[in-house]
Amino acid sequence: MKVGKMPSLKWLKVDEIKIPEGRLKSYFDNLEDFEASVKAEGVIQPIYVFEDDRGNYWLADGQNRLEVAKKQDRPIIQCYILHGSEQDALIYSAKLNVHRGHVNVGGLCEFVKRLKDKGMKVEDIANNLRLSKGYISQLLTIAEFPEIIEKLKKGLISIKEAYKSAKSLTVKQVSEETRHEKPCETRPLTDEDLGLTSNLKEAMEAGKRFIPIKPEKSEEKEVADYRRFKCVCCDVGFKLGEKPRWIPVHDYCETDALNILEKARAERKARSESSQPRGVC
Repeated sequence: MKVGKMPSLKWLKVDEIKIPEGRLKSYFDNLEDFEASVKAEGVIQPIYVFEDDRGNYWLADGQNRLEVAKKQDRPIIQCYILHGSEQDALIYSAKLNVHRGHVNVGGLCEFVKRLKDKGMKVEDIANNLRLSKGYISQLLTIAEFPEIIEKLKKGLISIKEAYKSAKSLTVKQVSEETRHEKPCETRPLTDEDLGLTSNLKEAMEAGKRFIPIKPEKSEEKEVADYRRFKCVCCDVGFKLGEKPRWIPVHDYCETDALNILEKARAERKARSESSQPRGVC
């Protein structure tokens, strides 16, 4: 909640001012003396109200002054007017009463729970009320147990004792819920769950071993490529798919074989040159 502009001062009819639902109540020690003061001198301090977009006026601060004015049949009351919603008036009132120390802690527990139930985050509640997140979390823990809140309201226990009791009850509830949880129903896995076909299941029951299927080689990969070689006789390269003829020789005959091939190549070259026509002088 953000209060933007400065409040304007205005007289309003008493019956025009609405009290927000779920407002955090404050207590007043000397209400009788206060009533006597108002009767004698009137309401000196203006009350605070929030005007929403529809023109409704929501009480934000000064409920005791407003109630005394109604009791004494006063038709109008002076007000500081701020712009905001019913929720803004609700939180503004709670913030002032909390810091004045005029609230019952049990009532504060119920109030912060109502805010959280309306969708407010713990951090936002803490920021708006100017309280720590840890303290708000404690109040919310206590708020889950009405019997503890009643003891707080009556002053029978402190907030520290209330939080300790609420925390122990929370742990006990969780353990009881866990103990009474029904075990999850389980069923055996079916062949469909395991991805077993009838053929595969029969083979497994027969104890057969499976050989992984290798990917088939493409025809092009099966054809050895000898195009990088040349024939030792004609010195012409091989075509794709053409296989060379290999001459089997012993290791110790390799030199003689190479000499024979070299000699054959030289003779072929000489014959080729002699067959060429000679130029005319």
